[in-house]
Amino acid sequence: MAIRPVTTSASTIFDKAREGMGKGERKLNKAAAKVASGDFGPNPILEMAKAEAMYGANARVIQAHHEMLGTVLDTRS
Repeated sequence: MAIRPVTTSASTIFDKAREGMGKGERKLNKAAAKVASGDFGPNPILEMAKAEAMYGANARVIQAHHEMLGTVLDTRS
């Protein structure tokens, strides 16, 4: 999957990251259900690892957004 730059407003970036976290969570749950049903092949395990990375990357975007917003609010006072 290609990485594309985001050129939208801050609230949209936050919304996209939140959507990405939701997608990662759904992907993780789907892979975990396969493992729980007895599918111990490499595909569910790899999907779980990819979902974890997706969730973590989007969580870091939200954290950076939060920190930048805090910095902006601190400099305006």
